[in-house]
Amino acid sequence: MATPPWWEELVGVSEVLADADRAEIESWRGPDAQDASDELPPLTVRLGTLGRVYAEAGAGPLSEPLAEPGFSAAQTRQLFRLLEDVLANGRDEDRNAVATGFFEALLSAWDRGFDLRPVWQALGPDSRAYCRSWNGFTGVGTPDWMR
Repeated sequence: MATPPWWEELVGVSEVLADADRAEIESWRGPDAQDASDELPPLTVRLGTLGRVYAEAGAGPLSEPLAEPGFSAAQTRQLFRLLEDVLANGRDEDRNAVATGFFEALLSAWDRGFDLRPVWQALGPDSRAYCRSWNGFTGVGTPDWMR
């Protein structure tokens, strides 16, 4: 699958995301890759990497900036605005990749201690709905603050 047109804007939100994507591509291609035209990882894999890295790098409360290597409130809002736009208006394959890649990775990180609550307000309605649906599908109780 080709890289979608919105990808550069998404990884442009933060150097942390851009670096993670470059590392994922290098890892996928392996040390014998001849040039940049070699195969790319599936979009779902790349988005899963971004979700995991976002959770690991950390995000501060939306009301205050956070020093690198985490994500500032502005970066968090921009990231989730772009993801919401894909979920709401993107092609089916892009919507599915965002949901099953990024958001499932983020919710998995939540299970391992990532606190989603401080950034929940930055998620758009389709993103929130997917997170609640995924919780229901996996049998995870949805906390009141997610409703």
